[in-house]
Amino acid sequence: MAIMNPSLIKPNPSAVRSGIAMDRLLPRPPPWRRHLPRVAIAALVISGLGLLLWLRAPRLQALQSPQLARVAAGEFRDELPLRARVEPMRSIQLDAAEAGRVEAVFVHDGDWVEADAPLYRLDSPEQEQLFLQRSAEVAQQMANLSLQRTEQAASLAQNRRELMQLQATQQEAESDYGRLAKFASGGFVSAAALEHAQRQQQLTSQLLRQARHDQRVEAETRRQSLEEMARAVQGLQRGLELLERERDRLQQRAPIAGRLSGFELQVGSSVRPGDHLGRIDDPASGLQLAADVDEFYLPRLQTGETATSSSGALTVAKTLPQVQGGKVRVLLHWLNAPPDLRPGQAVDLRLQLSLPAPALLLPDGPGVQTQLYVRHGNELQRRTVRLGRHAAGQVEVLSGLRAGEEVLVSQPPSDAERFALRD
Repeated sequence: MAIMNPSLIKPNPSAVRSGIAMDRLLPRPPPWRRHLPRVAIAALVISGLGLLLWLRAPRLQALQSPQLARVAAGEFRDELPLRARVEPMRSIQLDAAEAGRVEAVFVHDGDWVEADAPLYRLDSPEQEQLFLQRSAEVAQQMANLSLQRTEQAASLAQNRRELMQLQATQQEAESDYGRLAKFASGGFVSAAALEHAQRQQQLTSQLLRQARHDQRVEAETRRQSLEEMARAVQGLQRGLELLERERDRLQQRAPIAGRLSGFELQVGSSVRPGDHLGRIDDPASGLQLAADVDEFYLPRLQTGETATSSSGALTVAKTLPQVQGGKVRVLLHWLNAPPDLRPGQAVDLRLQLSLPAPALLLPDGPGVQTQLYVRHGNELQRRTVRLGRHAAGQVEVLSGLRAGEEVLVSQPPSDAERFALRD
C-alpha cells in the first residue's frame, strides 16, 4: 500500500475538528517479529522440562583411581608361594616346671649345651617354707615313732617280769597242792585245806593263762600301731623327697645336648609353670622347613606334593591340621638338604598343588568376585561370572569373561549396577 505525501492532501474540516488528522499510519512489522514471544516462551518451557528431567535422571557414581586389569589367555600354574622357616627335625621345648624368681642364669641364647648341664636356677620362698614345714613334721613323727617303740620295749619287759612272777606263783601253788594231796591221803591234812590248795592252784593257772592272752593282744595292738605310724612316717618321707626333687627342679638342666634357641631369661624375672623359655635344637637329627598356609588350602594339601626353592627341591612330609589364626602348619623335607642352612633361617618356596594347564587368567584382587564389574566404554557394568582356582596372585576364569575385557580388580565402593569412569 503506497503512502501519499501529506502536503498534497487537503485537510478535511470535520477531521480537524475530531483530531483524526493528528494520526498517521505506521509500517507493519515483519511476520517473524509477531511470533518471537511465542517462540521464546516455548524455548523456556522446553529448557525447564529438560533441566527437570536432568535433575531427576539417576547419575552414575564416578570411581576414584580404579584398578583395572585385562583378562588374558595363558597357563595357570597352580602354585602357592610360601615363606618357610628352617627348623631341626628334633628339638626339645624348655617349659618352666616350677614358679619362682630367676636367681641365676648359666647359659645364653645360641650357646651349645651338653646334656644335664645347668641352665638357670630359681628362688622360691614358698618351696623353702614348705620344705622346712614338711621336714619338721617328719622329724616330729619319727620322734613319736621312736617314743612308741621305747614304750613298747618297756611294756614287753614289764610283761615278761609279770609273766615270770605269775609262773613262779603258779608253780608254787602246784607244789603246795601236790604236798597237801599226799598228806591228805595219809589223813594228815583236812579236806578243807586240800580244797583250798586246789583252788589256789587253779587260780594261779588261770591268771597265768589270762596274762599271756592279754600280753599277746597288747603286743599285737602295739605292733599294728607302730606299723601304721611307720607307714605314716614313710609317706611323710616320700613327700619330703618329692619336695627335695622339686627343689632340685628349681635348677633347670638341659635334657639333651644341642644348640640353645629362643632363650631370653634374665636374672630377677619371674616365671610360672608352663611358661615357654626356649628350646634345644638337635642338629644331628637333620633340618626341615615349616610354613604356615591359609586354611583355605587345607583340603588340597597332600603328603608327597613337591615344592621348589632356591635351596633345592622339597616334598611335603606332614600337615598339622590344627588351625591357629586361620593358618595350618606344613612340614617339608629336602630331597638333598643343603649344608649351609641354619635353624631360624627363612626360605622362599613355591608349593605345586597341581600340574600347569591353559586357562583364562585374571589378576587377583578384592574386586574379583562372582559379581564383578566389566568395562564398557566409560562405564563399569556388573556381571556374574564363574571363577576357579586362585594361585600366585592369579585367578582362573571358567565362564562369563572373554580374553581382552577389562575388569575392576579393586574394591568397588558399593553394589551398584554401574559406575562411571573419569576421563
